Amino acid sequence: MTAIKNPVQRMLRLLPLCLAALSLLLTSCKEQDDNGEEFPNWQHQNDVFYGRLVADAREFKASGDLHWDLIPSYSKPASGYAYQYYDYVVVEKLEDGEGTTSPLLTDTVEVHYVGKLIPSADKYKADGMEFDRSYPGVFDSAVATPSKLGVAGLINGFITAVMQMHKGDHWRVYVPYQLGYGTLTSGKIPGGSTLIFDLRLEDFWHKKKGDSN
Repeated sequence: MTAIKNPVQRMLRLLPLCLAALSLLLTSCKEQDDNGEEFPNWQHQNDVFYGRLVADAREFKASGDLHWDLIPSYSKPASGYAYQYYDYVVVEKLEDGEGTTSPLLTDTVEVHYVGKLIPSADKYKADGMEFDRSYPGVFDSAVATPSKLGVAGLINGFITAVMQMHKGDHWRVYVPYQLGYGTLTSGKIPGGSTLIFDLRLEDFWHKKKGDSN
């Protein structure tokens, strides 16, 4: 796999996103002091965060930065539809794999992933609460066992991203709540949450009878 070059340049270009996330976090902490809520005004915060993210990703792409992309939801019609900012999944391409084809909706995939939320008022880490992961600790390809998932059974945003990946790709995937779990709470995930996945596509194949997922 080919690692993304110019890390310093990429970090500088990400500064607006980091500042936006920090602003949301500080606002959350202030509101938590006022009303004790862990996720105050959460849906609005996620709307603001994702709107800024889409705008920044568009600027990156326009400037020729190929590490960022906006992928329209796989379930939206290709024409005759006015896309809103929340109809896109934003991806940051961290490493390029060596595959040349992508999974289909009917395929089964093997993936490594860590799922997080945007920064919240009180969840221990400034980079967002972790709600799920497929491996313990720091990723080690020699020992990590990928999760086997049927593509069609995943949330819209995850499907949209993984169907554009090649074997070996490593992406950071940002999913708006409209393409995730919507406004309803799902387990540890509050309603209205942007989902951020550190995602690696290990392998994929046509789903066969007997596959567990």
